[in-house]
Amino acid sequence: MKAIYIVLFNLIFLFSTALEAKLVQILHTNDIHSYFDHVEHDEDQGGYARLKTMIEFYKAEALKKGIKTIVVDAGDFMEGNFFYMAKNGRRSFEMHNKIGYDISVIGNHDYLMGTDEMDSILNDVNPKFKYLGANFHADSRYKGINKFVKPYHEMTIEGVKVAFLGLTTDEIVFRWRVYNGGIRKPLKDGVKFDKILKDRGNEVIIGLTHIGLEKDKLLASKTKNLDLIIGGHSHDFLYKPHYEKNKDKKRIPIVQAGAHAAVLGRMIIDIEKSGFKGIKEYELIPIRGVQEDEEIADAVEVAREDLENQYGHNHLYEEVGFSQLEAGDDAKIWNAYTTDAILESTGSDVSIHTTSMGGPYFPIGSVTRFDLYNSHPRWFDFNDDKGWFVYRATIRGYWIKWMFKAVMNLGIPLTFSGIDFEWKKNIFGKFTVKNLRIKGKKIKSFKNYELALPEGIVRGGFRISPLVGLLLKKAHRTPITVVSAIEKKLQTGEPIDKYYLEEPKFEIFGRKKSSTKRERVFFPGVKR
Repeated sequence: MKAIYIVLFNLIFLFSTALEAKLVQILHTNDIHSYFDHVEHDEDQGGYARLKTMIEFYKAEALKKGIKTIVVDAGDFMEGNFFYMAKNGRRSFEMHNKIGYDISVIGNHDYLMGTDEMDSILNDVNPKFKYLGANFHADSRYKGINKFVKPYHEMTIEGVKVAFLGLTTDEIVFRWRVYNGGIRKPLKDGVKFDKILKDRGNEVIIGLTHIGLEKDKLLASKTKNLDLIIGGHSHDFLYKPHYEKNKDKKRIPIVQAGAHAAVLGRMIIDIEKSGFKGIKEYELIPIRGVQEDEEIADAVEVAREDLENQYGHNHLYEEVGFSQLEAGDDAKIWNAYTTDAILESTGSDVSIHTTSMGGPYFPIGSVTRFDLYNSHPRWFDFNDDKGWFVYRATIRGYWIKWMFKAVMNLGIPLTFSGIDFEWKKNIFGKFTVKNLRIKGKKIKSFKNYELALPEGIVRGGFRISPLVGLLLKKAHRTPITVVSAIEKKLQTGEPIDKYYLEEPKFEIFGRKKSSTKRERVFFPGVKR
């Protein structure tokens, strides 16, 4: 009889515990980068109108089961596609409102317009979603930023107190755009707010981060109270949650949904007053094969008309060249072509390009200027609506040698044209560079060389390091933009195809162009 009572007690306990459990659906995206119409090279996948349809479908399905849905975005919904320039970034913000996000975190491409313009956009658009950035700050003059950007958001879901903590990357190559303010170290602030949110009585704490998968792992390992991390920045398609142990050896799930609205992340989590009980369902769902939401589809066309009115319909859709590249070819081919274009446009000795900021899109077939803007979708100031300018600097040979050694050991993702070299890695993981040559000749330390590079490196470089500022102190802006340089190169008729880098090969990194005796090299880089 005693055994029967024990069994009944356990059944009653388990049943009552199940009744206390609360299921919540979280739909998540990250790094959608204003890809309003579709992903690169596939018109049938992605697009905000399809994304909206899928969000509404899964919200309705969950509602039928009595499950609440929270829609979140892990940052970088602004710059990254030509549509970003529609109405000076405001259409991207308006789209975020229309899609129906509940919470979003600031990404590094969401503030590249600068603190002043970011504040203006926030005041104009009045975001309907909670906008988070615990380690992001601006001084009191920025009313919009201080009104809308908060470190965390707390809510109560059927009696369970849940907090979302927002953290963004503090990478030096981006954070200089937050002037009259700044970005603190995300891991340090993550640990700080992890304790604050627990002390405030939150039973479930979710990190909504834009710091990349590797730093998400560190964040999990350094905290005690984070239950789940929804991440972005590194563009990882995590088809299964990655688990990392926290300071108390508890396994913390980390999820991320690729980039460019190619997929929608969906999970069902189990929460109780006693805390987070885990992920019950999780999947990344390809955004294809569904009818487009009419309201969003119309909004995309309005944004397209904005661009046509601003730039001129004929200007945007005029054919300016032809690309033999095909979907599936390596994007580094187009990045190398761009690097060559920058070199040729200025007649310099060496050119540098930021491959990680070139974007993954490259034109296929007939090339229009609309394609070119998407092939290098980079803007700082909205007034410079043709994109980054090409800068030119005169530097001594010894600076070139120093620069190569520095970028090799820092892992900075750069592409060079006009130069070749030999390298090896020692037992300590450091790179040794030797036999640097420009146009086939050994570099002379005290000889002046002409260096061409895109605006992002120059303007960012002055703020990144005093050494970079010293290196580029004589840099000046040319009237040539990166996009116009590419257009000029296309008009030469030189083929751009999958063989562009292959023959003839030299050293390790690339090929020597027999027609001009120029060389191209690729540094091993990091994800943006």
